[in-house]
Amino acid sequence: MGKRILLTGASTGIGNATLRRLVDQGHEVVSLDVKEAPEGAAAHVHCDLSDPASVDAAVGQLDGSFDGLGNIAGVAGSMGAELVLRVNVYGLRHLTDALLAAGKLNDGGSIVNIASLAGMAWNRHLDRIAELDAAADFAAGIGVAAAYDRGGPNAYVLSKEWVVSYTKQLAGQLLDRKIRVNSVSPGPVDTPLFPYFETDAGAEQMAWMNQQVGRVGTPDDEAQVVAWLLASDCGWVNGVDLPVDGGLSAGMAVGWADTKQSPASVSRRK
Repeated sequence: MGKRILLTGASTGIGNATLRRLVDQGHEVVSLDVKEAPEGAAAHVHCDLSDPASVDAAVGQLDGSFDGLGNIAGVAGSMGAELVLRVNVYGLRHLTDALLAAGKLNDGGSIVNIASLAGMAWNRHLDRIAELDAAADFAAGIGVAAAYDRGGPNAYVLSKEWVVSYTKQLAGQLLDRKIRVNSVSPGPVDTPLFPYFETDAGAEQMAWMNQQVGRVGTPDDEAQVVAWLLASDCGWVNGVDLPVDGGLSAGMAVGWADTKQSPASVSRRK
């Protein structure tokens, strides 16, 4: 029996690949995006995740309830620190909270958040994550985002560290409703945001990362796992951050992808 899934960022990239997989599997997908409606969506609602009023208006336009929520939309560091934190942190949280409060996520459902390989050191930075969490609502979050002074790329890393932590916290909060919450952490993926990440991390560094596993990831590489977590039989997978990076994070952890030889590391030693 098909499920009803709500996706942010479904117009392009990983979100669009996830939409196509879910539709092919017989599920109904509703899209929330600041961009134009994607082909295949059963319905589309315009939503700017950087604007709490837009998020609230979008939630108000949604009919019925959903078996799954894919928080896939996001922005890169070179788009500016304030926008990164507004979208990747406070927009994601506000939308999720609003859907839960409105009773639009069904018991027994699934939430999947897109994190990143950039957030793999999240548990080393719990103090910084706590500073983001201290903003009780979106209005306070805007103040935190506007005051962030360490630059867009650092804001991006922090935002994805926050996503991993938030995923694990929310998994515990929703146990009584049997709503599973997991995150997927891509490595480099060939999406419209890829040039922005090359600007942030450096094109040579991104090329080195791809060389370690043989190629750049595709949106469908990620969509395979996101769709599985949202709508397939994996009911005992909860509170997990799952790297979907061709093995890159494994190689970096045990050394066959020697980060000391990466262009970024070599440049820092000069």
